[in-house]
Amino acid sequence: MDIRFSAFSFRRNGLLALLTFSILTGPIGLCISQELRIETEIFADDQEEPLSKTVTLFDSNTVYDFTENPPAIAVFRPPTASHDGQFILLDLQSERRTEVSTERITGLIDKLVRWASDQKDPLLKFCADPQFEESFDKSTGMLSLTSELWNYRVATVPADDPTTLKRYREFTDWYTRLNTMMNSTPPPGPRLELNKALEKHGVVPVEIQRTVDSSSSTLRAVHLITWRLSRADRARLEEARHHLATFEKVDNAEFIAQQYETNLVRGQSE
Repeated sequence: MDIRFSAFSFRRNGLLALLTFSILTGPIGLCISQELRIETEIFADDQEEPLSKTVTLFDSNTVYDFTENPPAIAVFRPPTASHDGQFILLDLQSERRTEVSTERITGLIDKLVRWASDQKDPLLKFCADPQFEESFDKSTGMLSLTSELWNYRVATVPADDPTTLKRYREFTDWYTRLNTMMNSTPPPGPRLELNKALEKHGVVPVEIQRTVDSSSSTLRAVHLITWRLSRADRARLEEARHHLATFEKVDNAEFIAQQYETNLVRGQSE
């Protein structure tokens, strides 16, 4: 996979993906469960209509993430002591799929971090090695990570079960890295630091606001979590498994090229 990085390649889709796949929230703490459903909406500033919607379904040891626009599915199988983890990306429009190992993601992210740390751009250097001032109010559940360039303000609730929280963090960490790679955004260090802080305090976010640079608009992520999959969710999983078995497998470069071509055509028609 030929990934080219630019100092200011913060495309909107990349920003949304970075947030969308890296936040878990809910009105109650985590519990031990093989099933989990997370519905995520991303808003710009105080807009009432969301910019994006996703549904993430945890089923046994596999996670399925469904996006609406463009219609796509990402399937995550975590690494084990004897095997690398894996993402399988499904493009529902072209009916193609591609596989990306966690080992490959790690190699590319390591190269990106080394490259960014040598750049003059302050935002890139920060993302390569983020340093935040952290504050957490246990009585209110408010968590803040602040810096001159990048800020998080997060409303949280306690997580009842650290094992399930760890499983969720594993998924969100890897998905953050994947989206950095796929969307050519700066290194994922800031999001990973927030994930670390959430696990340290034993909490999950109810709502997260993220601002990059003082002149940038704020993106806000809101989530709804349920502990059981509905009949419609189960049907969705079966359909995804059917796609895994029937979609044409292509290499990463061909898959990404097809996505970029589709996005370009869509943008010209809007």
